[in-house]
Amino acid sequence: MIVVNYKDPHKISNLIFSSHSFRIRRKLLLQVYRSLTSTMFSKVLAALFVTALAQGISASPLEALDARQSCTSTYTVVSGDTCTTIASKTGVSIATIEADNPSINSACTNLQIGQVLCLSGSGGSTSSGGINGIATYYDPDGGYGACGSILQNSDYIVALGPNDWAAGAHCGQTVTVQYAGKSVQVVVQDLCPQCQGDHGIDLTEPAMNTLDTNYVFDGHINVVWNFD
Repeated sequence: MIVVNYKDPHKISNLIFSSHSFRIRRKLLLQVYRSLTSTMFSKVLAALFVTALAQGISASPLEALDARQSCTSTYTVVSGDTCTTIASKTGVSIATIEADNPSINSACTNLQIGQVLCLSGSGGSTSSGGINGIATYYDPDGGYGACGSILQNSDYIVALGPNDWAAGAHCGQTVTVQYAGKSVQVVVQDLCPQCQGDHGIDLTEPAMNTLDTNYVFDGHINVVWNFD
């Protein structure tokens, strides 16, 4: 349990800003306000004091929502992530990650598991090297793909998202997918209605493993892909 000395404004502010969780900071601010209005401050002064503290807190949920809505792609932080590992996974530079996410401190030591980062440099735009998209993985389990063939879990297959499906026009076409210096060739055999982002794709596990041996842990990766 945290004990707050409400008579010392410096200790109050240090306690609030020492927390990296917006929910905790917001809760502390409300607690401070309620205490101040019932003790040494008038309600007006208490409100001014808490407002001043709140203005120093970056990345509010509203700001984060606005940032995500303007992003071409996002990345969810997992255990062990640093700006360097995220840059390696996504192909987005550290400078871009920091510029798109001003809540990250200069040493990139305040990342939180589950935090959603904006990645304007990937995930939906088309570049000279191919199409930027988010790759996930699935198991067809011997069922029929949208192209009409029976698909096995061991096959190197890609399922295209709705924006690239083109009514099945690419069925049987080979696609090259690149990630972190690795590449794999897969064949279009399925449709992925719920793929992430504008140009998301779904790979079978062998193909995903070729690109990222930690794919089960990572869940999804930002790739560059193109039709051969």
